[in-house]
Amino acid sequence: MQKSRRRVPKILLASQVLLITTTCTAAPFNVTQNLLSPTRAGTAAPLMPATEASPVACSESGIVKMEDRKRPATHDPNDSAPPLKKQATSINGGSKPHPDADMPWKDDLERFQKDAIWRQMQEYKREKMSLETKLKEMSKATAYHNDHLRVIDAWFNQLIDEVKTLMGASDEDKDRPSFRSSLLFENMEDFEKHLKSRSDDIRAIITRLQSFSTNGPPEVTDLQSQLAKKLAEEKSTIAELEKALAEKQQLEESLEAASLRYMVAEKKLDRARSLTVAKLEKQYLLGGQRPGGDSASGNREEQSPVNGVPSSVERNSELEEAHKQLVAVSEKQKEQLQKLEAENANLLSQITELNIKRTKPTDDDYAHTDLFKQLRSQYDDVVKRINHLEATNIQLREEAAKLRSERTAYRNQVAEETQNVIAEKEAQLMRAETDLARIRNARDELLADQQMRKAAQEQEKIATTKVQELADAAQARINALESEVERLRLQLDNTKAPHTEIDDIPLEELRAKYQNLERQYSMLNTELTSMQTACKKYSSLASQKVADFSALEEKVARLTAEKSKADQKYFAAMKSKEARELEVRTLRMQNSKSSDIVSQLKESEATTRSLLANMEKQASETKEALNSIISKHHAAQQQIAENNIVIDGLKAQVNELKALSVSKDSSLASASSACRKAETEIESLKVTLADTKKSLENWKNKSLGNSSSEYEMLREFQEYCDQDVRSRILQRMRGRKTYFSLSKVSKLQ
Repeated sequence: MQKSRRRVPKILLASQVLLITTTCTAAPFNVTQNLLSPTRAGTAAPLMPATEASPVACSESGIVKMEDRKRPATHDPNDSAPPLKKQATSINGGSKPHPDADMPWKDDLERFQKDAIWRQMQEYKREKMSLETKLKEMSKATAYHNDHLRVIDAWFNQLIDEVKTLMGASDEDKDRPSFRSSLLFENMEDFEKHLKSRSDDIRAIITRLQSFSTNGPPEVTDLQSQLAKKLAEEKSTIAELEKALAEKQQLEESLEAASLRYMVAEKKLDRARSLTVAKLEKQYLLGGQRPGGDSASGNREEQSPVNGVPSSVERNSELEEAHKQLVAVSEKQKEQLQKLEAENANLLSQITELNIKRTKPTDDDYAHTDLFKQLRSQYDDVVKRINHLEATNIQLREEAAKLRSERTAYRNQVAEETQNVIAEKEAQLMRAETDLARIRNARDELLADQQMRKAAQEQEKIATTKVQELADAAQARINALESEVERLRLQLDNTKAPHTEIDDIPLEELRAKYQNLERQYSMLNTELTSMQTACKKYSSLASQKVADFSALEEKVARLTAEKSKADQKYFAAMKSKEARELEVRTLRMQNSKSSDIVSQLKESEATTRSLLANMEKQASETKEALNSIISKHHAAQQQIAENNIVIDGLKAQVNELKALSVSKDSSLASASSACRKAETEIESLKVTLADTKKSLENWKNKSLGNSSSEYEMLREFQEYCDQDVRSRILQRMRGRKTYFSLSKVSKLQ
């Protein structure tokens, strides 16, 4: 009994470990926060034990979740209540130490908790990524569909406006028949909701359109109504098919993503199991080999599932079982979807065949319609017009040939007359040009002679004026000299008069006078000599100037003569140049006129030829078209007669098939839905049956091996529970505040 009592706490602790792992998977963020949050003293907080947190009973199973004991996100400083989490006060010894602090499996428990938290965090991360991808796809799809809806709305508005402009002003007073409700997809609630905002405009414009087509026979209107109904049904089925295909594609994508995630997780699980799980398995194996050990190694026995709490192996088996069920259901759904796709393909092919048959009515239907009669009358009118146009075309050809010959004759006559007139005018122009050249030559010669004479006269005038000026200067100088000579003569006469009284003059005075006279004489001599030299120089300069002027006059005369000769040559060259230019102009004018005439003639010939070719082509084409239309008409009449018989038989078959399809569609739909549900249930039940068989075999194997540690633990716990120890367990759990499920204890008892 004492041994069993010592083993019970170990079993309870193992169950607590498994409960903590299960609760860690439910709220990983809060557990990581409790594990890694620092205390007020600044030290790392230890792991929150199972005995310190306040237990909160679950409504279904009685197991406390991690979310119920997590810390609040923000702590109000004004709140007087103490925080939920206990603070570490190890300084004064006020805090109670962890009861499992000295246990040898404490590190394994902490590592196991962290591994469980990390795995759940990875699972949340994968779910978050998948949800983000789905959200992006949905946002893209919504934007795409919103753009399409806007375009459709704009197209509806434009269509209504264009139809209104084509139909003219609306007559509100007239009573119009309501159009057929099959055009509104009466059996589609979603489409009616979408068109509810625009139904008034669409109804008004369609009723106006149908008011113009009510003049036909009742058979045509009945056919049109039936065709509209069938088209509406076809469009509704096509819309449902597209919706089902889109949902199928989304489900396939999600299935592929889930299968990929499952495969990756399975590979990771097989490839890299945590160290804690490996250690626990090792301890389990060691505990199975040493069942009676009470030493320190015996304390590390495997933590078997107690009180109904499943171990990691059982959880993996349950997950594998659920995964197998889902895989089986998905495979069955794939098969069903493939069958539905095949059925939809067959239905679509049948719909297209029926549409082709409807879009191609028989020739008899065409023959009885007003449109065919109208076209036949128009065809007869066109044939009559073509015959009339052929007759008029022949007459017009003859008239055109006559007019063409007259035009050519008149053109030749006009060309000859214009050539004669041009020749006469050119001869007159040449005579006038020669006279003008002769007059210009005479004028140029006279102008040159006149200019030469004017230049000679001007040079002679300049020379005479200069000589006259020199003569006047010499005459003035001579007069000055004569006056000076007379003055000197008078002075001499005045000096000669008192010679009689020389004896009376004293000697010194005479000497002084003599000296003065001597000085004056010398001065006069010098003056005369200078005057002589000046006169000589003046005369020489004057003669030199006269010679220079005469040479310049001769040179000017020679240059004027040369200039007159050069002017004559220049005028002659200019005259010849003008004559050549006139000849070139006349030749160019003649050439341009002749080229214009030739080009006009060529253009007229080309236009006439093209017109003739076009008319001949049109005539041949109209004849060929007429012959082909006649042959087609005969063939069409024969086909109409043949198709009438075929259509009568097909109408009877269509009516029979309609009745059969209406009766069988409902039964087929209900049977197929029930069959699909039954198949999915069968697949899931098959998987569960296989899993139960496997678990049964496992339990059989376990029951055969009585020496296993699990069997011993369960047997000892059963002995302990037989002694009515439930009250003790409850008291101990109340004292330690564990997260042990009470409902599981009752089940074990």
